[in-house]
Amino acid sequence: MRDHATTPRESAEQWLLRAAPDEQVARDEWSCGVALLVAGRTWDAVRVPYEVLDASFDGDTTPTTLRTCIAHLRLVGPSFADPYRPYVYFLVQAGTDAAWPAEEFESGKVECLGGTEPYVRHIGVPPLHRTERPGPFWLVPPDRVAHRHVDAAHLLSVLRERLRQPVAEPAHGGVR
Repeated sequence: MRDHATTPRESAEQWLLRAAPDEQVARDEWSCGVALLVAGRTWDAVRVPYEVLDASFDGDTTPTTLRTCIAHLRLVGPSFADPYRPYVYFLVQAGTDAAWPAEEFESGKVECLGGTEPYVRHIGVPPLHRTERPGPFWLVPPDRVAHRHVDAAHLLSVLRERLRQPVAEPAHGGVR
């Protein structure tokens, strides 16, 4: 029998694993990379390209720069990044996808991934200890915040504002 006094890390891991089709398989997947978890069970994920957060961001944007941006935008709650794509995933309340205004966002720009029928969305989620590259990493792990979810209404407001801003040319002439 497990002791009821768990650490914040254990509690966060248990919360994330409630989204696993098989908890042991997910733990095994975490031991060598990301675990495929099912959105819509305990959280939905709003997938945002780095460039929406800041037009100068790309796959080489550092974790520190991403964290600073998220803090500046007051996006409090768990989020992780995938520098290979590059996207940030904000974990929001399960069921958010049912009311998400997808038509407001250009296809592929911003998407709320959840479990509303008939879709089942599998998301590659990094282990909680991974907070730096290489590979997907937590910007704000759920064991380090009091909020289980990012406020979806605030996130939507921030995204609308970011997408309304004119796109500036990169200072370095667009060469990466």
